Amino acid sequence: MNTNKPIITNFQYFFSLLLFGICIYLYLFVFIGNSSAQSKIPLVVAPARQTVALDAGNTENLQIKFFNETDSPISGNLKAVDFIVTGSDGAPILLEDQINDWIVLPYDRASIPAGEVLRVNFKVNVPKDAAAGGRYAAIIFEQTGQLTQTTSNEAASLVSPRIVGLVSIKVNGPITESAFINVFKLPKFLEFGSIPVYFEISNKGGYHINPNGQVTLTNWMGQEIERVTVDDKNIFPNAKRNYEVELGETWMFGKYRVDLMANYGEQGKTVSESAFVWVVPVTVIVIIIFSIIIAILVAYLISKKIKARQEELENKLEEEISEIEALKNKFKDKLPK
Repeated sequence: MNTNKPIITNFQYFFSLLLFGICIYLYLFVFIGNSSAQSKIPLVVAPARQTVALDAGNTENLQIKFFNETDSPISGNLKAVDFIVTGSDGAPILLEDQINDWIVLPYDRASIPAGEVLRVNFKVNVPKDAAAGGRYAAIIFEQTGQLTQTTSNEAASLVSPRIVGLVSIKVNGPITESAFINVFKLPKFLEFGSIPVYFEISNKGGYHINPNGQVTLTNWMGQEIERVTVDDKNIFPNAKRNYEVELGETWMFGKYRVDLMANYGEQGKTVSESAFVWVVPVTVIVIIIFSIIIAILVAYLISKKIKARQEELENKLEEEISEIEALKNKFKDKLPK
């Protein structure tokens, strides 16, 4: 029998764990960290959004800043294009082929030293014949040179890092304000709360709006159960935004009313909508009813069994009494007087 087997001492065990931990640290914080840093777009813009209101024919001077957060200088191209928002998510769509001629940039190329900021002073010129309403511009700094990016099918594509600042230009004057609720949806019937409410607000006016409103839940007696403030969202012209809220608690019973009321625009216009929902825990009620029926049946069967037993005992008692009477009659003459 061989007893010379290698024995791992406590020191060797501790050293192995330490070496393993160092390897994990190097992998997570060095290799992965470097990979993430290399893929990060090294530009920051401020302000990301700005708004200016002008009369037709007037000019305004504004500034936008681009920060280079890397250790190397960056060169790139500057341009201003129109953008629109049509989706319900509110994401701007840059119209790359539509140069915004209201924005006058001082140059179309620039360099940003490492760790420095590029301040771009630009002008907003509103034409004299511009109609009242809004126009929306995106100022883009696109880095010169391209980075290699691997797509899901492992084919390499070239992308140019860019950063965008958005400018909303409002031309003063009588602006058409028109919004409406084109979808207001909630279930007609629920077993349990809460009540999910989904709605969409569309803007058909000439300038973006930011509706402020609340969704209210009341019961069949008119008592307010809950009030929820809708999210703060910009809705651009000819666009819509969707909203989702939840009202109420898990245990509810009866008919409830859901009301939406929102204000928008400088004229204080409102949009409103309402709907009803029944909340009845049918499954629970059915279980309770069946439980009551079963309890009644069990009680009835037990009562019937007890009554049958009682009748059986009474019959036996009557038989015994009859037998005793018969014996008494039979031996009546022999009984002592």
